[in-house]
Amino acid sequence: MDQFHQLKKHLANNNFITLTEAKKMGISAMAMSRYVADNKIHRIERGLYTINLEWLTHPLKKYLPVCFNIPEAVICGISALTYYDLTDEIEKETWISIPHAMKLNNKRYRTIRTSGPSYNLGIITHKFGNKRVKIYDLEKTVVDSFKHLWEEVAFKALKGYLKRKDKNIKKLCDYSRKLRKPLDSIVTALLADE
Repeated sequence: MDQFHQLKKHLANNNFITLTEAKKMGISAMAMSRYVADNKIHRIERGLYTINLEWLTHPLKKYLPVCFNIPEAVICGISALTYYDLTDEIEKETWISIPHAMKLNNKRYRTIRTSGPSYNLGIITHKFGNKRVKIYDLEKTVVDSFKHLWEEVAFKALKGYLKRKDKNIKKLCDYSRKLRKPLDSIVTALLADE
């Protein structure tokens, strides 16, 4: 099997390949550049390549590159609200949460540095082949909106959450107390207005 067919076979089972993975398969950086120049593959960012670009519009798969490059990253903020369809804000950059001790300076990401429950509470991991995306669950995302976003966005997210069939008010209020952003009285008031 020639190198390009080996590469295509790998990409049939994975959304993208890294330059390191390609080199382990015996495919040089020069060969990858040649495949890009010949429009056989696409370079989606430094050191990441794909054949099919459709997965980049998938609500979760589009976060595979950031979660691969930064394994500690958890999708949060506007990005998580967008995934859960709880905002009409435009996702101008990918919002990620990373451990407080970690330093990251990348203009493509809106970074929130947290620790303890603020970082590790409510993480859900979605696997796609041998890659994964970590994102905060619905309740953590709503509580975080009151901590990290402006009030209008947070209230809209909470109102949207309370209309969902899969809401878990007990879990939401439990998270809000653990994260020192109690929402019990706000939730009670909003539910009374319905």
